[in-house]
Amino acid sequence: MTDEWAAYKQLRAALQVTDDDATCDAVLAQLGDYVAAQMDGAPFSVFPHIATHLDGCLTCAAAYGRLYRLALADQTNTLPSLQNPRLPDLSFLTPTPTVPSLGERLRTAVEKWGNGWRIRLTADLLPLLQPQITPIPLRASSDEERYAELLLALEPDESLQSDIPFKLLVYRDAQSPTDCLVEVWVQPHGRAWPHLAGFTVTLQLPDHTNQQTTNPWGVATFPHIPVNGLAALSITIIE
Repeated sequence: MTDEWAAYKQLRAALQVTDDDATCDAVLAQLGDYVAAQMDGAPFSVFPHIATHLDGCLTCAAAYGRLYRLALADQTNTLPSLQNPRLPDLSFLTPTPTVPSLGERLRTAVEKWGNGWRIRLTADLLPLLQPQITPIPLRASSDEERYAELLLALEPDESLQSDIPFKLLVYRDAQSPTDCLVEVWVQPHGRAWPHLAGFTVTLQLPDHTNQQTTNPWGVATFPHIPVNGLAALSITIIE
């Protein structure tokens, strides 16, 4: 009678099991330990609340069945192996295009030309030459307001890993906003003021060419250059 009463109580407990989310979550969290104990030969009574819950919850019982079969196959070394597994299609992961740095652009734009140098400005290079902070313009006092807006600045330094022996400054002409003033500062290694005069600097645009000679500071100045022509500007420096 005692055994029958125990079986009755177990059946009643199983029939009264609730499958609320909190209870199921708690049981599912312990299923791994429950199955591992069974694989080690422990009886069902080691986790009585789990055994009772599985008797009355079809969802958790199904999860237990899958986990038990997997653990049994692993224990008996009978796990199935994939034959010719299909590789995932990652074609949607398009690589992010690499934007060349200013140094990389300059290595393409600047070339040694005979006994001098040549730089060709392009539409891709211009945005990289736009200054973040406008410095005080190096002009005579009468020109400070006229050429106060710095449009482009190329001042090679160690960060560019470049030995370009000149710098380029371009200022908008406030009296004629569609034009600009182009300054080329020639700075060859081993030479300094006042021994920088005599370099021939040529600015070439599709429709005209302008040529100047540097002063003792190594500066050649070109006013009235169209702003919209900067993307096609070529500058040649020859001693």
